[in-house]
Amino acid sequence: MGGWVPDARGPFVGPRREEDLPAPAHAFLRQLWGPGLLELYGPQPLHTSAVAARLARFARDAASRWRSDPVWLAVGPTDVATPERLLLRLLEQTGHEDPPDGDPPEGLAPFRAAQPQALADALPGRCRARLARRRWTVVLDGVPDGEPGDALLLLAERLVLDTESRVVAVSHRPHTLPGGRWSRFEVAATAPAVPDKPLGPAALNLCTAVENWEGDEFDASVAGALCAGAPTTDRQRDAALRELTTHGVFQQTRPGWYRFTGRRGPRGGPEKDRALARAVLDGTADPRPAVDAYVDLAVRLLDRGAPEGADLLERLEPQLITEQGLFRILRAKQTLWRATGDWKPLCVTAAVAVRETGAPQRALEALERLSAPRAVREIAVTLRCLGELPFAVGALDALEASAPRPPGAPDGWILHTRAAIQCDQGRLKGADRLLRRAVEAHQVRGDVRGEAWAVHHYGRLRLLRGDVEEARKVLEDARDRFDGLGDLQGGAWTATELGKAALVRGDVMEAVEALGRAAGLHHANGDVRGRSWTELYLGIARAVSDGLEEAGPVLGRAHRGFRDVSDRLGQAWADHCLGALPATLASDRLAAGAKLSSALSEFRRAECPHGAAWTLLEQAAPWRNLWDAAHGKHDQALRVFESIDDPSGLLWSGTWGSGLVAAGRIPLTARLTLPEPHADFDHAALSPATHARVRLTLLDDRSTAGTASRIALRVLPGPEHPWSGGTAALPWLTVRATPLTGADVEPAHAVTLRPSPREADAAEFLFTPRRAGRHRLLFTVEHLATATVLQEVETYIDVVEGDGGGPRSGHAPEALRRS
Repeated sequence: MGGWVPDARGPFVGPRREEDLPAPAHAFLRQLWGPGLLELYGPQPLHTSAVAARLARFARDAASRWRSDPVWLAVGPTDVATPERLLLRLLEQTGHEDPPDGDPPEGLAPFRAAQPQALADALPGRCRARLARRRWTVVLDGVPDGEPGDALLLLAERLVLDTESRVVAVSHRPHTLPGGRWSRFEVAATAPAVPDKPLGPAALNLCTAVENWEGDEFDASVAGALCAGAPTTDRQRDAALRELTTHGVFQQTRPGWYRFTGRRGPRGGPEKDRALARAVLDGTADPRPAVDAYVDLAVRLLDRGAPEGADLLERLEPQLITEQGLFRILRAKQTLWRATGDWKPLCVTAAVAVRETGAPQRALEALERLSAPRAVREIAVTLRCLGELPFAVGALDALEASAPRPPGAPDGWILHTRAAIQCDQGRLKGADRLLRRAVEAHQVRGDVRGEAWAVHHYGRLRLLRGDVEEARKVLEDARDRFDGLGDLQGGAWTATELGKAALVRGDVMEAVEALGRAAGLHHANGDVRGRSWTELYLGIARAVSDGLEEAGPVLGRAHRGFRDVSDRLGQAWADHCLGALPATLASDRLAAGAKLSSALSEFRRAECPHGAAWTLLEQAAPWRNLWDAAHGKHDQALRVFESIDDPSGLLWSGTWGSGLVAAGRIPLTARLTLPEPHADFDHAALSPATHARVRLTLLDDRSTAGTASRIALRVLPGPEHPWSGGTAALPWLTVRATPLTGADVEPAHAVTLRPSPREADAAEFLFTPRRAGRHRLLFTVEHLATATVLQEVETYIDVVEGDGGGPRSGHAPEALRRS
């Protein structure tokens, strides 16, 4: 039970038992209705902090009547200038310990895009309500002298007034205000308990680097980035941090985080901050372990108007727009507002956060008040989230017309958003070209996040085309990219598409498990829309696995989620699936018909011919109507399927032509694909029974730089493929492996094999990478007699260093085994 308090940095010379406490401190612990604030002051701040930590432990370990959980808040210069930062940290820590219903995340969510003054006015009341709910001991470590400290202590006193919570303030000198409304106790000076041994070279280098940094807090990863000129290993850096903490140069502020406590030399100023920002932007520094510090860095750069500020903010945006980033974006907004009187650079990010956490309509209203080009682009994305696809296209057209770029420099975000809309509509012609251009545009700009989203949408496109294996490979690549960026939202959406891929392939149980995990990711992100689309596919999975009774509630839940976020396209698909369920038709024919009519109306409004055609076809189903009465809708469906080149829809429509009655209902999964016009498929999906597939298997647990790893390649014909017959009919094939990165592959020439599902019928290659990192390999399969290229397969392998370190990504080997 209880929160974190720092350990003593050395031999502790203060009271070791509660009975040894001085009278004022002991009375403070035992009096529930006495003064709510105790100020500990003294000439040695580190020793005074240690006494406060011991006092907090006594409160945490006391009998139940007196027990109080600690909340340790290190007060830095930015916190003094922006008191809302401390209040937000107070809410964040107390909410983590005892999450109440509806507060703080839900209670603070409306303040994402609100004016900063509104949050400043609301926070004290919310903190006071939290502190009144149960007993807490709040330690303010590092209260400054003078008027700033006076204001902070007055605020703290108001928060705990008439509650059972308490505040322990650690300061250098006492704050004497009229009235004597709190207790004070001086912590006497003692001999400094620091080692006689001088600091080592690594500790001195680290101290010098951090001394020139303007941030309040840092962790080991930031310290490593600041020491870029004198690189150290993780072990050396951790040892230096411990050494500096033991000497009292650094003080721990929270688990894994530190601040500089000594007298600081000249600050590095803008150049030090800009250098660290550039290290993040060029990929040298990883901001994920220390997001809070890098968000503060972005705010400082934005305050100065440095060009790196906006780029760094865009790089960090994934850590700000989900539910997990709520407190970060609120702290950043309040800090920028207190420093400059404005928060305009964060307005678009705040609106995006509102959209991605379940309120796209409110986000649209906020974006429409802004005039920046990025705001116009996000308006188009928001309109897509609302299912207003024609208006989203219009917004993109207006943006391109109003802000033309130089020839050959398109906006990758506009391109991949257009392609995403085409995928939503089922108008796939030209989408692949848009996505290729988008990837190139993002690469030219160095926009790794935009490139990840373009790859994600290409995976969606391949899945719509029924190319399941290629879609999985692309989506797994997108997932790794999102993981590398710390983009939880992108990772959740890619998880949804991977679950959908299993559903299209027919692995229903795998799909249900994968979609269930994806729904949990969306829920953690606060993304109601993402969770609803995932539940839509879960409902389809239940329906095709003969769980018709289970499918209805899941689809109904998805429909309610779409309604809550005003996603009209999602509502249309949910209505369509509910109306198509045999259970719905059996229980209430009129209700089923109304669902389909509503779906058709929304599909037409969204200009989604794919959904409209399937709805028309469902309305024309023989089991719903007499064929003559439904003939008009059937013809309309045929025309729409023809207009979007959907051979799957045309085949299903043909089963009801000329008065024929289908042998069974059309499975809901038929709606999930729109194959190429001349692709080999069997009613809506590529048929694995008629295809031969290339399977790659990494035979070793992992691949290490400088060490050979074995890779096996087999060609597996499906049961209905001509090669699945006797061995006499099997042709000879050749396979060649080409490394696309710094690696060697043996044999260097082509290897012959025959297609067969047997383990023995495989070609084996030795792959020896020259360096760690991600490596790419191209395998080419040819027909030996005619030298015809049958297939080219590109894969990747993550290679670790030879010292046994862990892989950069754990996904690649498993993906390779499944490919």
